[in-house]
Amino acid sequence: MAATTSLKESIPFEKRAAEATRILAKYPDRIPVICEKAPTCTLPEIQKKKFLVPSSMLCWEFKGIVLNNIHKVQQTAGGAMSSQEVIYLLADNKATKTGAPLAEIYENHKSDDGFLYMTYTAENTLGAVSSRLPL
Repeated sequence: MAATTSLKESIPFEKRAAEATRILAKYPDRIPVICEKAPTCTLPEIQKKKFLVPSSMLCWEFKGIVLNNIHKVQQTAGGAMSSQEVIYLLADNKATKTGAPLAEIYENHKSDDGFLYMTYTAENTLGAVSSRLPL
């Protein structure tokens, strides 16, 4: 299976920055988020990658949105996520605090282009802690 190119790599910086500036001017109480699958993740690629979320939304609420998108893809493909897997959201390759407001995560991890780039991954909850998940 060929590696997919991230939106950050496939869209020029100037275009991404202009879009984020336009979004932030029109929706000052929202955060532009791009969420993609982590390279080592075995979960399916979600169809929707760009999100405009309320700045007051907590990370666990956004994680629920991502999880719903994963389930939609799995239902279409006829698969299912293992009940032993837990989804993690990463910003700058670091696990995010589930109780943190996205505004806080945005301020700490936003890209120079104005977007917050997050990745999702899954880890098996049984057995030893994986060394693939940065803490």
